[in-house]
Amino acid sequence: MTSRKMISLLIVFVLLFGGLDFRAGIASANDRLDFREGEYLVNLFQEGDGKERVFKFTPGNRITATNTKFRLFMYAQEIEPTEYTVDYENCTITMRQAPDLGAEMHIKYSISPTFEWGEAESGIDKIGNALSEGDGSTRVFKVTSRYTINSSKNVSLYIDGSKVRPSEFTFNHENNTVTILEKRRAPGPKSKIYFYFPKTSISGTQPSHGEPAAIPPSGPAANPSPNTAVGTKFQVPGGASFPGTIQLNPDHTFTVNTTAAASRPAYFSYLMVKNAKGKLVRQVRVNPNSPSTYSLSKLGLPSGGYYFYLKTINQSGGLAASIPQFVPINNEPQNIQVLIGGQLQAYAQAPVNWNGSALVPLRAIFESLGATVEWDNSTQTVTATREGKTIVLTIGSNIAYVNGVPVTLSAPAQLINGITMVPVRFVSEALGGVVEWNEASKSVVVFQNKPVIPTSAESEKTPIEQGGQEPSSEPSEPSASSPILQNISKGITNSSDIVFVIDVTGSMGEVIDYVKETVRSFVDSVPSGSNFAIVGYRDINYVDIYNPDFEVFDFTNNKDLLKAQLDSLVASGGEDVEESGLEAIDKAVQKLSGSKNSKRIIFITDAPVHDKGTSPGMAGFSLEEINAKLQTNQVTLDAIAPQSGLAHEQIIKLVQSNHGTLYDINDANLMQLH
Repeated sequence: MTSRKMISLLIVFVLLFGGLDFRAGIASANDRLDFREGEYLVNLFQEGDGKERVFKFTPGNRITATNTKFRLFMYAQEIEPTEYTVDYENCTITMRQAPDLGAEMHIKYSISPTFEWGEAESGIDKIGNALSEGDGSTRVFKVTSRYTINSSKNVSLYIDGSKVRPSEFTFNHENNTVTILEKRRAPGPKSKIYFYFPKTSISGTQPSHGEPAAIPPSGPAANPSPNTAVGTKFQVPGGASFPGTIQLNPDHTFTVNTTAAASRPAYFSYLMVKNAKGKLVRQVRVNPNSPSTYSLSKLGLPSGGYYFYLKTINQSGGLAASIPQFVPINNEPQNIQVLIGGQLQAYAQAPVNWNGSALVPLRAIFESLGATVEWDNSTQTVTATREGKTIVLTIGSNIAYVNGVPVTLSAPAQLINGITMVPVRFVSEALGGVVEWNEASKSVVVFQNKPVIPTSAESEKTPIEQGGQEPSSEPSEPSASSPILQNISKGITNSSDIVFVIDVTGSMGEVIDYVKETVRSFVDSVPSGSNFAIVGYRDINYVDIYNPDFEVFDFTNNKDLLKAQLDSLVASGGEDVEESGLEAIDKAVQKLSGSKNSKRIIFITDAPVHDKGTSPGMAGFSLEEINAKLQTNQVTLDAIAPQSGLAHEQIIKLVQSNHGTLYDINDANLMQLH
């Protein structure tokens, strides 16, 4: 019997017993599941034709070169890896030689946490899900599934191939956690743990594991990111329904107000500011459910046009945003400024106020609006044309002609310092623009077509994150170091090796930006010979194939490289309130263990840490153990953290025991830099 027939019979067998049969309408045609063979999942693909060397495969899980072991079989015989290459991004295999006509081919890939497959278990159609491996102490495991599970009935659990008794574990479908009860030993190190739930308990699907990670666009139907575990639905509406407002005030201030709908536990709200090119230039956390008034000048932005919007996120990546509104900023309000399409215009002759009308250079305004201009010196007449529309103005006359129809001007065209000046409102409206006057900023705002400003997380990445540099008129860093890092640097009197340990979960965006914006000045202010490293962390209890638990960078004394490493950190992921800060500090202590310089950690977080002493199974260390490691290695620990609550109670112990200082994370605010 050929291997193809054997595999076909296997599929028939599995189909008959329900392992691959999802006729009850679980998902869609794209939601395919592979079947399990021992510790591997099997995926079949097309036969050879004797010519083609490139083959497409469609696994039921997102696989990469690092999260699985990949094996290729032909005629049931494994092919040496040197005979083919794998493109995991495009899911293709390229063979060195074209397989024979009718060659039977399939792949196997090793099961990793979060992978799912179809399987009949105890005569019931079920879906298998790989949990994270055991470590000898952990008892609570997260189920990260593409499906929404609405019941805890008829589930089962296997550890290293042995079925766990129903009395020895529980499953909570509301937060998708499996708990091993005390009557059974915790799974040992590297134990394989497989969880099964029946297809009848599924009420919906999350996006396929095979799709790229992305935070959903804002809007009324905003849902958790596909890289998060199924949990409580993100409930803040976006767009025009966003529960918050930004009110511009005549005194060059603005008031931000978010309602109770955006102030749920573990939800965080921000004021986002983008420049006219759509680049994020400021992100400031705002207090939910209470109005706050800020000075526009405190943002420290150059004169120009900006887009302000409010954003609310949770630690799992849910996101909703308001509709961006255009805000002109004029740091010299005694002078009129003109913004066309959001862009600040620069004129050889500055705009002037003539009896209440703003006059601007004729040629410059016409050309900015896409019109061509002709000047007749003998008649002192200018003619502008654009898209079938002709405008004629004569110096000194308050009558203009639009396609031959006379129009009375609010001010005549006139020469000022040898430059022809015309009313900006007439010119813009005659060419199809919409003109607004902003009294607070003394700005003329002209839009022919208002741009669409994206509010997705992807659009808020810095140019380095997106893979290229972008010139910017915004200052990259304040002229002086921020109060927090400046104060920390004052206590560093010797060459030191310093590790920034930074919480990079979804709520930390503004604080990470704060550190990014001030780190160069900090590096310049510490003694020469110092070195710097970064440990970014999330939560080891939350399996997330798109957001790593830790991001660790080597020591450097190059401040530009350090800034680039910080730029690569993106605030995303997270699940419960506590995070794996103790594990991150341990990694930092390990990096410092061989240092000859003085040793220092700057710990930055807005959340408590999982502590083995108070939350068994959720952490590898207790506060006492980490405190002992810091003291043994003579590491000074400063922290930027909350001034109250559990996080403060935990972190103040580490700070006070290791000769450091605790700084209020609320002071890590971009507005305070200016």
